[in-house]
Amino acid sequence: MKHTLESGLQLHYEYKEAKQAHENTRTLVLIHGMGFDLTSWDRIVPYMEDEFHLLRYDFRGHGQSGTDSIDPSKLAWIYVEHLDSLLRRLGIEQFDIISHGAGCIIGLYYTKVYPAKVRSNVMLSLPLFNSSSTAGKYADYRKNLVKHQSMSALAGHVVPNATLFQPGTPEINRLFAAFARVSFDSYIELLDFFAGAHDEIMEMFKKHTGPLLLLTGERDPMYPPYLSGLIASANPNCRFMTVYNASNMLFYDQPEETYKQIRMFFDTETSNRAPLDPYLLELHSDFIGMVNGEAQLDDTSVPAAPVAPVARLKVTLLKSFQVFLDDTQVLGGWGRRSAKELLIYLLLHPGAARDQLCEDLWKDMENTKARSQLRVCLNHLKQLLNNEETRLLYSDNQQISLMAPVDCDLLTLLENTRLAVKETDPARKDSLIQGVFQQVDDELFRNLDQDWNLNLRTRLEIDLVALAHYEADVLAKLGKYTRAIACLKYVILFNPEEYDAYERIAVLYELNQQKQEARTWHSKLAMLQPAPEKPGARL
Repeated sequence: MKHTLESGLQLHYEYKEAKQAHENTRTLVLIHGMGFDLTSWDRIVPYMEDEFHLLRYDFRGHGQSGTDSIDPSKLAWIYVEHLDSLLRRLGIEQFDIISHGAGCIIGLYYTKVYPAKVRSNVMLSLPLFNSSSTAGKYADYRKNLVKHQSMSALAGHVVPNATLFQPGTPEINRLFAAFARVSFDSYIELLDFFAGAHDEIMEMFKKHTGPLLLLTGERDPMYPPYLSGLIASANPNCRFMTVYNASNMLFYDQPEETYKQIRMFFDTETSNRAPLDPYLLELHSDFIGMVNGEAQLDDTSVPAAPVAPVARLKVTLLKSFQVFLDDTQVLGGWGRRSAKELLIYLLLHPGAARDQLCEDLWKDMENTKARSQLRVCLNHLKQLLNNEETRLLYSDNQQISLMAPVDCDLLTLLENTRLAVKETDPARKDSLIQGVFQQVDDELFRNLDQDWNLNLRTRLEIDLVALAHYEADVLAKLGKYTRAIACLKYVILFNPEEYDAYERIAVLYELNQQKQEARTWHSKLAMLQPAPEKPGARL
């Protein structure tokens, strides 16, 4: 549906009443993030549509909404009035705002102008840093990606960092399609505005007095939980929660869990809280003051804010160990100071706690010495990755983080294996399994030979064996004996003592009219199986 504003600009929107509406049914206004559109809510809407009236729209320059020339100094007011005009047309007088990314900022400005209309604000991945200078750097980085007025380079950075869905899936293709519809000029206007107004937006967030919930994705590389938690602490009325196994678009990666958190917030937002204990309030006053800019601590007390990386990291582990920065291989230095081991650990634990890392890599070393060893190794790794320029690693006194998803063949294998195990559609499962075993050979774990990754290797082996058995069963029923045999050989690769696989291979060779091969595998099985004890042998 279209709503025409006084300026002539058209806003595209969708409004649906609750399936189980009653007199007190609440209306939710869904505001998407920058670069996306109202379809980004598709995966969570089914959980909401029974109990809530839903209004979602494409804000100016996005989706199917139009764009026009405006005074940039009035941009915030313009976006607020666009939304208010739409609400007045629909006769919606009071509502809750659920917003993502830049949509959170529109929600904050709207609430500041029309506080009586907004019952509560739910913010998903609020795009705030702890300083305007950091916000400016990230804005400049995004602008550099679109210097040729092409949104594709920007989408290539934002979309893979916004969701855990893998390239080529329908879910991620829809997000790229949304970016392709965005007006270049509108995007740059918003980017410049949000960077310039960062401090004002932070103040609005701090002074927000209505019910407020901030949700963040556990694996969000742009606004990770430790950063969002710090921001949330600036407002004592803000509830904060992390949604696990989700990135920036947590409502896209984990729609059901995100909805549960929102529903719980609505159910308890007006519950009475016990008065703050004066001692606990005093105990935390220094930290609260630091967050609100009232206490100036030295650089060793407060870690520098994480900054978006400016290089792509690619690592191969399934074959020879290789590291690339923007397609340029990093040669030498990986055999010293545990650089290779530390990088592999961080690939598998992108936000690693220092103490856990020390315990895993140097378990026989006293803790103080292990932390000292970690500092030496981390400095060496930062030098190899040219971290001052690439900004790929962020570290503070508690943890070490990789600041962007890494192109790594092992991570791809792990994810594809996980997807194959969960897939229920036979055709899709078959395609995934074929892709998985194209990456597997007899030296799969050549670079995973440490005690700390034993559990990972074991879990992967179990999943691969299960997939091989499944695929062998399917292929055997179809009479594709040669391919079924190849699958069962993977079972033996990971579990040489699984005698049943030898027997099945021998039978399949017989069915395939390969008698000699069948006898060979029967012989292998006979050699592996322990000889039966003769009667009376123990007498």
